[in-house]
Amino acid sequence: MAKVEQVSHSGGRGRRGRSQRVSTSLAEINVVPLVDVMLVLLIIFMVSAPMMQQGFSVRLPQSNRPQSISAEPVYVTVPLTFMKDSTVVLGDTERVGISFLAERVSQELKDRPSQDVYVGGDGQVTFQAIITVMDKLKAGGVDRVMLATSPPDGRRGP
Repeated sequence: MAKVEQVSHSGGRGRRGRSQRVSTSLAEINVVPLVDVMLVLLIIFMVSAPMMQQGFSVRLPQSNRPQSISAEPVYVTVPLTFMKDSTVVLGDTERVGISFLAERVSQELKDRPSQDVYVGGDGQVTFQAIITVMDKLKAGGVDRVMLATSPPDGRRGP
């Protein structure tokens, strides 16, 4: 904003005249020093950040008999013969009837940290058969039921 100042002026005829002069003040922030300081701080943090990720050492308590934790999820496979005999495959080899599936899966998930169940099926199995198995798993207390697929190279995985 412009600032008005009164300036005394003694001029030629002996008369004292006063005139007004408008002066502008520099009210802008100089950002060059701010940018310089920010760049220096950025460089300091970039240099010191890898050193701070090292952490500190902790002596963990020891146990005589540690429990083994299985992080492998539970797989339930619906075979092509499901419509005839109403059995599914739990894991890789165990055949379980659909009426006992909820109880058997809850036993399997009892001491596992991951409560995930993957349901897979043969390519020729109907969608209704997959939904029936998922409903039985939900009735057995399984929170997360996911569909397992296999990529074109044949590997099995979630």
